[in-house]
Amino acid sequence: MMNIYKGTEAVFPIVKQTTNEAWLCQLTSGSIHVVINNEEFDLHTTNEAVYFIIFNGVAFKITDGSSDFSLDVFTVNQDQLSTLYPHLGSNVNAGFFAHRLISSSLMGLEINEMLRLDYQQLHLLANAQSLLERDKMILHLTIHILLTFYNGLGRFKSKGSNQSFSIMKRFYTLFDDKDAYYHHDTQYFADRLNITVRYLFQVCKEEVGRSPKNLINEIIVSEIRHTMLTTELSLQQISNRFQFPDQTSFTQFFKRNSGITPTEFRKRYK
Repeated sequence: MMNIYKGTEAVFPIVKQTTNEAWLCQLTSGSIHVVINNEEFDLHTTNEAVYFIIFNGVAFKITDGSSDFSLDVFTVNQDQLSTLYPHLGSNVNAGFFAHRLISSSLMGLEINEMLRLDYQQLHLLANAQSLLERDKMILHLTIHILLTFYNGLGRFKSKGSNQSFSIMKRFYTLFDDKDAYYHHDTQYFADRLNITVRYLFQVCKEEVGRSPKNLINEIIVSEIRHTMLTTELSLQQISNRFQFPDQTSFTQFFKRNSGITPTEFRKRYK
């Protein structure tokens, strides 16, 4: 779904009403003042449009904007996200969650041009209701857009270079070690970071507005989805790989964090 917001018609605040969806945004003109998980940012165009993404689980609103601002928003719902995340893989997902605002404004001309072409295609697909395999084309294009953003993150400089942000980056880096996926308790990650569970909770809430337990579960279930879609392992084998005590516990964990059972997920998406 696509929405267009314009400064001449805007009623502030403009709020992302649900945390169960993501927004792919294109600011084509003007400037806006946004709040992401209680932190404020200014986004403005110069000679080029600015592209940015707001993930699910993130509170977002636009509190002010210039009279000439124009913002195109492509909404990605929960079902689409459940399909996207396994294709991206856990490292990419973790890289996104480590940043509070992911914007093309500091990613360089090459990334900006790639995003411009991708969003141009997204516009066309959004209006091509009768196109064969349209949903699949949108899915693959969305994956390409997210991977383009991910490649641009190396040039992205976050406003928050403080200690809390540093801890969050180290927290996500822990998932470079596959052993991290076998631990579902916050204590393990706090110990690896040499901080207390209470402090880790405080940092996560401050940086991304979510508890470490929520983030751990989301990253683990993303890796499980990826395994289910890219291997022929049985559900019992996957349960064993991620060191669940039994398949019932595995099923309950997956359903609690995905909304459907592993069996339903595999039937729907593989």
